[in-house]
Amino acid sequence: MTTKTPHKAAAPVLQVNENVSLEELIAERAHELWQQLGREHGSDLTDWLQAEREVNEWHQKRLEAKGPPRSKLTSH
Repeated sequence: MTTKTPHKAAAPVLQVNENVSLEELIAERAHELWQQLGREHGSDLTDWLQAEREVNEWHQKRLEAKGPPRSKLTSH
């Protein structure tokens, strides 16, 4: 008889479609969270707020990776 060791769930990787609004991204992520948590009713606000944090964190990291905006003005 073999024993199974529990595996830690890996942190979810946020799949982002950059062609949709932030609100739509949050809604899609909240729906994913609802599904992952067993489709239990009554946690819609919690799921939404978690999704909002994840999407905002992704967006912030994306902006930081791009670096500071470059000025179009150049000095001579």
